[in-house]
Amino acid sequence: MKQPTDSRVPPPWARPDNRWGPWVYWPMLCLSVGLLVWQVINGNGSGRILVAAGLILVWVCLLAANRAARRRRE
Repeated sequence: MKQPTDSRVPPPWARPDNRWGPWVYWPMLCLSVGLLVWQVINGNGSGRILVAAGLILVWVCLLAANRAARRRRE
């Protein structure tokens, strides 16, 4: 019989030091930078530019958190 899992413990694939994270975060960061450049070149409103800049901030924070968690484990 399968043991019940603790809901506070994340599964291995969702832990902060996962190995697949950078494979997703880096391409998404590049796409977000491209989106920001596109929004600026097209002269779109500040709201759209801020959304693109916010996306970049999210991906940079995820990359930094993943790297910090992996270094702590080593």
